[in-house]
Amino acid sequence: MAANMKEIKERIDSVRNTSQITNAMNIVSSTKFKRFQELTLKSRSYSDTLDIAFDNLVASLTGKKHVIFDGKPEVERIGIVIMTSDRGLCGSFNTNMLRRMEEMIKDFKKENKEVSVITIGKKARDYCKSKNISVDSEYVQLIPETMFEKAKRISEDIVEFYLNDFYDEVYLLYSKFVSAIEYNVQLEKILPIEKKEGLPTQEYIFEPSEDEVLRAFIPKVLNIKLYQALLESSASEHSARMGAMRQANDNADEMIKKLTVQYNRERQGQITQELSEIVGGSEALK
Repeated sequence: MAANMKEIKERIDSVRNTSQITNAMNIVSSTKFKRFQELTLKSRSYSDTLDIAFDNLVASLTGKKHVIFDGKPEVERIGIVIMTSDRGLCGSFNTNMLRRMEEMIKDFKKENKEVSVITIGKKARDYCKSKNISVDSEYVQLIPETMFEKAKRISEDIVEFYLNDFYDEVYLLYSKFVSAIEYNVQLEKILPIEKKEGLPTQEYIFEPSEDEVLRAFIPKVLNIKLYQALLESSASEHSARMGAMRQANDNADEMIKKLTVQYNRERQGQITQELSEIVGGSEALK
């Protein structure tokens, strides 16, 4: 019985140590979440305004053919840009994203289309390598200080791949931040850029030329779109990790309570047994 009590005590200490770690991670994630939440919400207004301005510009190109808007004659090669985290312990955040990517790849392959991936985050990179999914570019360890520059590089690569017929269509898969307890898997086709119907058309004068202006402007628009997606994904990641660590703490507290009850029962049983032995010995001496 004493050995059993010792085992229970060791388990309680182990769970308590784990709880201290998850509690510390929860505090760290809470701090990071607040930072990315603020960045995401502030940047979202700018991103939405730029999208509206670009949609109005694109609407003025009615009747003119551009591969960047009208697409390729045949769609055979698909590029998927997927955003995950570098680290785990964030619940189903990465699992949902990778499952959605797998579904997309299966659907495209049924249509006899080639699919390759641009991964952002170690989890996506490692998963694709383990599943032998073709990875064209990989980006890891994105921090706020370098995130905008990385988004710029990614957007330039995507446009270059598209214009050089390496991709016929490009999709972006990321987590859109909603609140501290909610985020949604978001899928957007970023190339070719779809023209929105019903917008007022205006005449624009392009200098030096329409093609050159669009070739320079489109990566900038995609840069902001990818940067915003990175912020949304980061805020979602830290909210998911914050929730996972909070749940882990709650589970640890519940387990400690159950183990403590079990320990007290064992201890009470041992005390009762010792008292019985004392009483029995005392009766034997009479």
